[in-house]
Amino acid sequence: MVTTPGNLEKRILDLLETRLLSVSQIAKELKINRAVASGYLEALRNQGKLEFYKVGRSNVYIVSGRVKR
Repeated sequence: MVTTPGNLEKRILDLLETRLLSVSQIAKELKINRAVASGYLEALRNQGKLEFYKVGRSNVYIVSGRVKR
């Protein structure tokens, strides 16, 4: 599969739809560089599509509105 920016965003959102994952876990799952994953995650967070939480030393993400508080 050829990875395009829009395709990668969709894959990240699909992956985070049902679970919290760290940047490293997302990069490993999607077989992309951690720095690339981090950049996309930050952009999606800035667009309001993702929520970010600090868990220990890890940054974890999930699709906005999916976490019950």
